[in-house]
Amino acid sequence: MEYRDQLKYIKSHHTENGNNRRKEKKRKHRESRYAEPVPKRMKAFGRLLWQVQIFASLFFIGSMMILAIFPLKYMLVLTGIALILLVIVRRMLCRAGRNRRYKSNGKIPAIVISVLFTLFGFYALKVNGALDKIATGDENGSYIQEHAMNVTKQPFNIYISGIDVYGEIVQESRSDVNLIATINPRTHKILLTTTPRDYYVQIPGISEGQNDKLTHAGIYGIDASIATLENLYETEIPFYIRVNFTSVEEIVDVMGGVDVESELKFTTGEDAGAIVEVQEGKNHFNGKEALAFVRERQAFTDGDNQRGKNQQALLSGLIKKAISPMILFRANGMINSVVGNAETNMSEAQIKSLIRMQLDDMKGWEIESVAASGDDSGQQYCYSYNDGPLYVTVPDWGIVSEIAGKIQEYLGY
Repeated sequence: MEYRDQLKYIKSHHTENGNNRRKEKKRKHRESRYAEPVPKRMKAFGRLLWQVQIFASLFFIGSMMILAIFPLKYMLVLTGIALILLVIVRRMLCRAGRNRRYKSNGKIPAIVISVLFTLFGFYALKVNGALDKIATGDENGSYIQEHAMNVTKQPFNIYISGIDVYGEIVQESRSDVNLIATINPRTHKILLTTTPRDYYVQIPGISEGQNDKLTHAGIYGIDASIATLENLYETEIPFYIRVNFTSVEEIVDVMGGVDVESELKFTTGEDAGAIVEVQEGKNHFNGKEALAFVRERQAFTDGDNQRGKNQQALLSGLIKKAISPMILFRANGMINSVVGNAETNMSEAQIKSLIRMQLDDMKGWEIESVAASGDDSGQQYCYSYNDGPLYVTVPDWGIVSEIAGKIQEYLGY
């Protein structure tokens, strides 16, 4: 081999060996990075955090299943999110276990996710417990037939009774608010019927054929008020919701106030609980203002008839706000505010099914309001009062008949 060829061979051989050495060095460096010893406690701690996240995720999903207000598609999405977060955090923790430079990677997300899932889980259980306290019908065996009704498929009437007291709902009192909500879940239509508190009617099974004020029926219990309205409008009212002044104020405040459309401009008096300047058209009320709005009647020439219309206006405003998705963030506060101040004979399962139906399709509801009326200029003797005649509203039976027909129409009969 000539000298020049020898130099080329030595040079190429040296370059090749150098490249091989550099590649080998890089390979060993990469291996050393991932093979760098990691303290056992760091690996164990990461594993522990991931296990905690697993339990928090299971607790969250289990709590949401117990609450049972979310449609199946929402539950599948929530479950999918929980699984994805578990996979992401596991990869981050594994990466941290292989490399000291990422030793904190994954730990903070695991802690934050676990805390949030745990809090949301307890929130769901708290809401579920509050619903159970409101649905008093679950503990009463006399409502078996009512509880068999599928309220998401079958139209129904529900009586909304407002008693004129603050505090615990268990006390019997006059019913100053007498609303019937006829709900058709198939058409997403609601008919609100208000009946004046002084309507001069018979109380079936109580007044012995004599007439009395409708409000006095509340003294004999919720069933007496329901029977009176069923007799008046020739319909069946399987369900009721009973509220008092306390629950109205607190529900409105927890909702962040309510927008109400008023037919008239007027000022409420001190007897209504607060002096409020009500504008014709849209008003935004807090709890005390909303209560004064529906209690006022002295400011109207139409007296109790206009008060009934105002009660319908408030209820319409509450319904519109209640069907908003954002209400979920206030659900716990709303429900807790009415525990002890409201009750219903609807079962917990029926209430949840209605909420689930609304969340499933998020359709709006068409609300129509009608009001019974009559002659409120005279006095009559009442069954429940022996000291003399009282001012009453003698029913306009033509209007009553029209309302009865409209209720049947909404029920699909």
